[in-house]
Amino acid sequence: MSQPSSDLTVYYDQPVEWSAPDPGLGGARRATLRVPLDYRRPGERDIEIGVARHEATGHRQGVLMVGPGDDLGNSGLNLLTALLGSLPGALIEAFDVVGFDHRFMGASTPIFCDLEPSERFWVFHYPESFDAEVRYQATVAAKCAAGSLDLLAHANSRNICRDMDVIRGVLAADQINYVGYSYGTYLGAVYGEMFGPHLNRAVLDAICSPDWVWRGLFTDFPENGERALNRWCRWAATRHDTYGLGATGPDVRAGYDAVLAAVDRGDQVTLMGFPLDRTLARLIPVGILNSEKAYPVLADIVRHLRTGADLDAGSLDFLARMFGQPKEESGTVAQLAILAGDAFWPRSPALYEQDMLKAAGEFPWTGAALNGIKAPAFWPVPPTEPPTRLGTDAGGGSYLLVAADEDMSTPWVAARRMHEVLGDRSTFVTVADTAHHRVFPFYGNAGLNELVAGFLLTGRTPGPDHVCVNPDRMLEPVASGPG
Repeated sequence: MSQPSSDLTVYYDQPVEWSAPDPGLGGARRATLRVPLDYRRPGERDIEIGVARHEATGHRQGVLMVGPGDDLGNSGLNLLTALLGSLPGALIEAFDVVGFDHRFMGASTPIFCDLEPSERFWVFHYPESFDAEVRYQATVAAKCAAGSLDLLAHANSRNICRDMDVIRGVLAADQINYVGYSYGTYLGAVYGEMFGPHLNRAVLDAICSPDWVWRGLFTDFPENGERALNRWCRWAATRHDTYGLGATGPDVRAGYDAVLAAVDRGDQVTLMGFPLDRTLARLIPVGILNSEKAYPVLADIVRHLRTGADLDAGSLDFLARMFGQPKEESGTVAQLAILAGDAFWPRSPALYEQDMLKAAGEFPWTGAALNGIKAPAFWPVPPTEPPTRLGTDAGGGSYLLVAADEDMSTPWVAARRMHEVLGDRSTFVTVADTAHHRVFPFYGNAGLNELVAGFLLTGRTPGPDHVCVNPDRMLEPVASGPG
């Protein structure tokens, strides 16, 4: 096994004090580790990484590390808690399950900059005009960087992977196993390139394309979003007797588009008395459409917006979870810094304006919001190192790639691209007839859960291009197939 440089040994060998089991973390024990702010200058300045470990309840087989969050900026410790309540029991018995918050958010030297609540939704902010959007996004970038650029200049995926390897060393594990979702899938692939001998098996679920880093993450979404929205419209049409939204998919879509048009005109459109703006009128359905299990919630909301009918208890509970607390600020700050720190963003406003206008016509739901200018275009420092090239001979580990064929945020074709890049080190599993982001184990597909658990425990993989059926599919598939 490769060894850390002598300058880093003090970090790998640092003593750790684990807390008592924390019921709020599913019984995991917390700890705080020190890592270098700048790995080129270890010992000059340190930051803290918040870690939690749930020890194996049976015969210990090793470490299963959970990537930091589903989507960039989300807490890895929160994800760990959710997984501990959902993982197959055999994995809880066999592995120390370990999660962490990535640098500069949550429990890991968080950074705050007094962002307004609306500024924390900068990713899906819907432009009133291009000039107004330039001012809005530039303000978000300036507020995030002000006073903290000395720290945030060291926010990037490669440094997060270096932090992960320090965690591995502190746990005295020669190798780790890994589970990552969305942005965590990219981290898992980068870790395999940087520290291949130390990666055993990795499950990547809801997979980012390696070609996205990172503006492509934004520009790829509108087409996928249109497909996801129209899928929901088809589902709602099959329940016209229940919701009264239209007997065909196009009829349902026309009703939702009429709500959007009213919001965009500045008409008073309210959800439970709360006025909707251009951003929220799109962002709420985006959050719901990440899981087809929430389709009834969106139908209930659209019915409420169109007719004034009361929302049912399930919809009220869903909205309370979505908006009951403000979006966590340090995750938003770190998100921007990592997006800008991994890869250079174009600086030309004219390019973004052209792309925004074109996408607005092609993809009317989110095209203007996602193709317009974004805060990373105004980041004041360039990346300190280039993005990691994936799929090289130096990479290690074996990967199981899991892709729901109707995932909106990380579509099937993106996962397929990761499979192409990782090559023989990866096995590809399609979860058929499923619109869900993070399938294992959260969707509840027993066949998939058994397959993934078997891979992590034994390395056993299904045949190439394995298809896992969905016995509880909510909608009949269309002829066009995945992607």
